[in-house]
Amino acid sequence: MQIRYILLSLLLSLSFEVSSRVIIENATLIDAESPTRINMTLVLQEDEIVYIGKTRLKEIPFQEDDTVIDATGKFIIPGLWDAHVHLTFIPELDYQTAYKLFLKNGITSIRDTGAVIEKLRPAIEFAENNPLKTPRLFYSGPLIDGIPRVYKGSEPGFPELSVGVSKDTDKSLLVDNLVQEGVSFLKTYEMLTPEDFKELQEIAEQRNLRVTSHIPLSMDLIDAVDAGLDGMQHIRNLELACAEEAGDMLIKRKQLLENEDLLPGSSLRSKIHGLQRPKALMNINEQRCNEVIKYLSSNNVYQTPTLTINTVGSKRFFANKEWQETYNFLPEKVKKEWLQNSKNLAKQPIDKSFKNYEKWSFKIVSLFTKHKVKIIAGTDTPIGFLTPGFSLHKELELLVEAGLTPIEAIKAATITPAEFFDLDGKMGSIEVGKRADLLILNNNPSLNIKHTRDIATVISKGSIYID
Repeated sequence: MQIRYILLSLLLSLSFEVSSRVIIENATLIDAESPTRINMTLVLQEDEIVYIGKTRLKEIPFQEDDTVIDATGKFIIPGLWDAHVHLTFIPELDYQTAYKLFLKNGITSIRDTGAVIEKLRPAIEFAENNPLKTPRLFYSGPLIDGIPRVYKGSEPGFPELSVGVSKDTDKSLLVDNLVQEGVSFLKTYEMLTPEDFKELQEIAEQRNLRVTSHIPLSMDLIDAVDAGLDGMQHIRNLELACAEEAGDMLIKRKQLLENEDLLPGSSLRSKIHGLQRPKALMNINEQRCNEVIKYLSSNNVYQTPTLTINTVGSKRFFANKEWQETYNFLPEKVKKEWLQNSKNLAKQPIDKSFKNYEKWSFKIVSLFTKHKVKIIAGTDTPIGFLTPGFSLHKELELLVEAGLTPIEAIKAATITPAEFFDLDGKMGSIEVGKRADLLILNNNPSLNIKHTRDIATVISKGSIYID
């Protein structure tokens, strides 16, 4: 016992005298990689977990500025990710408000999946200069789209989020410039040609960047995977690959993409989806669909289903008074607009197509689980009245409704997004040497995923977050 105490004293004091520690005792630890551990003590030093064990508080040599948390009866999970956000989608919903709401809800890491760098730069610089006031920020920069691009900023509901490329674009220069801007990955989009898509994949691989995508409408999904695709968003266009007449539909899409009527990109994409999605969902080839999903699994293509946005028209969270109360945390102008629009939309009948897409989305997530496809939790906030932070907990509930266990849902919001960035050795679970992003919960989330909402304390980058 004496030897153990001496070793522990050395471990806890060596080289750490100059900075404060957070010491948590009597905790139950829950993550997606380890069995549940009860009555544990954790020591956090700066942004690192430096000790986990059964040592009692009285055995730990104190420092004057240590902070001690008694977690008796409470449960600790890793900090959560929302791996599909758009910080610049609604300019009036400023990034500082979004950051506060993410941290308030225990989202300690976010992945921005589409923003023009010039518009995102203030959020990037704020995160760099105020690390304890922001979640960890990973970002792709603009959606890299074809021509005509969808998010051009000239049509209502489609702000400028993208850059358009063609065969004449110097794509290596484009990617190198994004690397200089600090992007963590690339996001490719629906109007790309197969040639441009494949070239971007090759360049990204050379730069050691992962690519996530909406499958281009001009491509077969299998061809996109074979080109090296790393991830997909919203299960978008998967229904087209699963359709009975997938080959004929691809030929028709290519004809529509000739765009003889010179439609804007947003209108052209909507036209194609409107013509083909309902037809595809009514004629799914089950065998083909299972084979496609097995192919996604075997090729390690990460999926971010975003069930919150996929079901916004059918489940209508925005019509719920409790959900509308989350708008109180938004800037006044946004709050008023969301509340009024929510009430107006709630009066409209639910289109059958919304219910069909909900059913499809849940079915696909259950197949992902069956075939061991890697699932990442993300929401698309702030689109669809999805309040930053709060919406991630709704996403976890929907993932469980679609067939994941609570622990699998927690994995989708912790270790799997970290793995996408090859950071699973540094974050995503509760282990010595990993980053100190933790949630202390009042109830056990492995029994009920809704307990991730019941947060006692948020610890981000080793510091207790004070709202």
